[in-house]
Amino acid sequence: IWLLMAVLFRYSSLSSLTAAVAAPLVYVLASGTAWYAETPELLALVAMAALLVYRHRENIQRLLAGTESRLGQKKKS
Repeated sequence: IWLLMAVLFRYSSLSSLTAAVAAPLVYVLASGTAWYAETPELLALVAMAALLVYRHRENIQRLLAGTESRLGQKKKS
Protein backbone atom coordinates (compact mmCIF):
# COMPACT_ATOMS: atom_id res chain seq x y z
CA ILE A 1 0.00 0.00 0.00
CA TRP A 2 2.82 2.37 0.89
CA LEU A 3 4.66 1.72 -2.38
CA LEU A 4 1.52 2.09 -4.49
CA MET A 5 0.65 5.43 -2.89
CA ALA A 6 4.26 6.63 -3.18
CA VAL A 7 4.36 5.79 -6.89
CA LEU A 8 0.96 7.35 -7.58
CA PHE A 9 1.22 10.54 -5.52
CA ARG A 10 4.93 10.88 -4.55
CA TYR A 11 4.16 11.89 -0.95
CA SER A 12 5.90 9.80 1.71
CA SER A 13 3.67 11.10 4.50
CA LEU A 14 0.49 10.33 2.55
CA SER A 15 1.83 6.86 1.82
CA SER A 16 2.60 6.25 5.49
CA LEU A 17 -0.78 7.49 6.63
CA THR A 18 -2.65 5.43 4.07
CA ALA A 19 -0.72 2.26 4.90
CA ALA A 20 -1.22 2.75 8.64
CA VAL A 21 -4.95 3.38 8.35
CA ALA A 22 -5.33 0.44 5.96
CA ALA A 23 -3.39 -2.00 8.17
CA PRO A 24 -6.30 -2.90 10.52
CA LEU A 25 -8.61 -3.31 7.52
CA VAL A 26 -6.12 -5.56 5.70
CA TYR A 27 -5.62 -7.54 8.91
CA VAL A 28 -9.35 -8.24 9.22
CA LEU A 29 -9.97 -8.85 5.51
CA ALA A 30 -7.10 -11.37 5.23
CA SER A 31 -8.23 -13.20 8.35
CA GLY A 32 -8.97 -16.83 7.65
CA THR A 33 -6.63 -17.02 4.67
CA ALA A 34 -3.18 -15.95 5.86
CA TRP A 35 -3.97 -15.83 9.60
CA TYR A 36 -6.84 -15.64 12.05
CA ALA A 37 -7.58 -12.14 13.33
CA GLU A 38 -7.54 -11.74 17.08
CA THR A 39 -8.84 -8.78 19.05
CA PRO A 40 -5.61 -7.81 20.88
CA GLU A 41 -3.65 -7.61 17.62
CA LEU A 42 -6.43 -5.65 15.92
CA LEU A 43 -6.59 -3.19 18.82
CA ALA A 44 -2.80 -2.77 18.66
CA LEU A 45 -2.99 -2.02 14.92
CA VAL A 46 -5.78 0.51 15.47
CA ALA A 47 -3.81 2.17 18.30
CA MET A 48 -0.64 2.36 16.18
CA ALA A 49 -2.59 3.83 13.26
CA ALA A 50 -4.19 6.43 15.52
CA LEU A 51 -0.80 7.35 17.00
CA LEU A 52 0.74 7.69 13.54
CA VAL A 53 -2.11 9.95 12.38
CA TYR A 54 -1.68 12.04 15.53
CA ARG A 55 2.09 12.31 15.03
CA HIS A 56 1.62 13.27 11.35
CA ARG A 57 -0.86 16.08 12.01
CA GLU A 58 1.58 18.74 10.74
CA ASN A 59 2.14 16.71 7.57
CA ILE A 60 -1.63 16.40 7.15
CA GLN A 61 -1.96 20.19 7.37
CA ARG A 62 0.78 20.63 4.75
CA LEU A 63 -0.87 18.03 2.49
CA LEU A 64 -4.19 19.87 2.73
CA ALA A 65 -2.46 23.20 2.06
CA GLY A 66 -0.55 21.73 -0.88
CA THR A 67 2.85 22.60 0.63
CA GLU A 68 4.12 19.11 1.54
CA SER A 69 7.31 18.15 -0.27
CA ARG A 70 7.17 15.27 -2.74
CA LEU A 71 9.49 12.29 -3.01
CA GLY A 72 12.42 13.11 -5.28
CA GLN A 73 11.81 16.85 -5.04
CA LYS A 74 14.88 18.94 -4.26
CA LYS A 75 14.69 21.13 -1.17
CA LYS A 76 14.25 24.84 -1.75
CA SER A 77 17.16 26.93 -0.50
